[in-house]
Amino acid sequence: MIVFFTLPATVEIPLAAFGIGGARGIMAEAPDRASSINFGLEGLTVRRARKILLASIKKDAAGALHIEDTPAMKNYRRLNPEFRFAVFYPETGVFLPGSSRELADYFKDQTKQIHIIGSMFHILNDPNTRSRGYARVADTRFGLLGTIVYGAQFHWYDIAYQVYANFTFINIISYLPLLVVLSVVALIVMKNGLRPLRSAASMVAEIDLDTISRSISLDHLPREVVPFVEAVNGAFKRVTDGIARERRFIANSAHELRTPIAILRSRIERMEPGELKREIKRDTQRIQTILEQLLVLAQIEARGNNFALQTINLSELTRNVAADYSPIALDSGKCLEFVCPDEPVFAEGIRWAMESVTTNLIENGVRAEPTGGAVIVRLSQDAAIEVVDHGEGVSIADRERIFEPFWRKSESTPGTGLGLAITKELTTKLGGSIELLETPGGGATFKVTFKQSENDPKSFDL
Repeated sequence: MIVFFTLPATVEIPLAAFGIGGARGIMAEAPDRASSINFGLEGLTVRRARKILLASIKKDAAGALHIEDTPAMKNYRRLNPEFRFAVFYPETGVFLPGSSRELADYFKDQTKQIHIIGSMFHILNDPNTRSRGYARVADTRFGLLGTIVYGAQFHWYDIAYQVYANFTFINIISYLPLLVVLSVVALIVMKNGLRPLRSAASMVAEIDLDTISRSISLDHLPREVVPFVEAVNGAFKRVTDGIARERRFIANSAHELRTPIAILRSRIERMEPGELKREIKRDTQRIQTILEQLLVLAQIEARGNNFALQTINLSELTRNVAADYSPIALDSGKCLEFVCPDEPVFAEGIRWAMESVTTNLIENGVRAEPTGGAVIVRLSQDAAIEVVDHGEGVSIADRERIFEPFWRKSESTPGTGLGLAITKELTTKLGGSIELLETPGGGATFKVTFKQSENDPKSFDL
């Protein structure tokens, strides 16, 4: 006897000719919970089994149809030892050669009297209670044919085949509106869900050495992301503590060394005049310059961006710095020329910072200037200071690196590599700009431009 599974809970189908096993009719019932699971899994094999069966239908030389044991059929039967199949003509109920005799015997009377559109069934005397079959009459490449498949067992790749088989143009058109709606919903949900992450990313992008102590807010972040952001905040704190320790070390070391250098300078002044004294003074001046640069660097880092700008008389400041450095330049066999407008030039800034910038540029120019030459210090009305030397100049390849800390052209190049780096850092924090130009005839011209004062001209000291 064969049980046909249908959707209603209990339905009596009056099939007078369904006399299998002597019964005048059958009772079609929905299976219980356990059976419905088997029904769903084993039912997934039907479409693939039918496709393999239809591909196995061939014509012989006389034009008669038969079921051929194709390689695909052999492979499918190897994977499903209990697989049986049959094909019949709906008009006559005649089964094609190659059909399973067992299935043909079960269905031979029914195929003459009913049109099987599609039915899932199970043979009651089959020892395998999970076996399912499917009988269907459909239009094929050979015309209207009835197909029966039974006994194929479920494999996980059947799910993939079901997905592939349902990926048709009609299904795509049918589900397209739903897919569009789901895509829009997913886009909105993801956009709203990722908004706190984008905000956190913007905060991270704004952090630099001056603001590294700033932590990323944990407000409105997804719980899954909070541990990661906390770890990032912890890393920033450890880096901040390390930088603070290094800054304190540099500042303390420089301060401690100022006293012995001052004592050394006073002792040098008591020496007898001569070449040795001049050489020792130059070396002492170089050591003091290094210390002053380290102290300025520590002061920059300690203040961060907390610079209170004041109106500075740039003419007076530049003249004083050039006058203070003139003896050092003369000792090196060079001289300084100072050029400025008749009217005072005022700029926004901080006196010690501007003095450091001007001193570093003049010192750099004096080092580069050949012996017997003159370094020109030129102040313009637009608050720009130019320091012109006539040395070797700076190659194009080195112009991007010349403002990096501790960079020097070679080991034999005098200096610490800090002067220009400090100059650029201070100029930037004061809201100004610095650029490297080529001196006509050879050499380098460093031009630093400060913010012109918009207030009444007043000069302040810190």
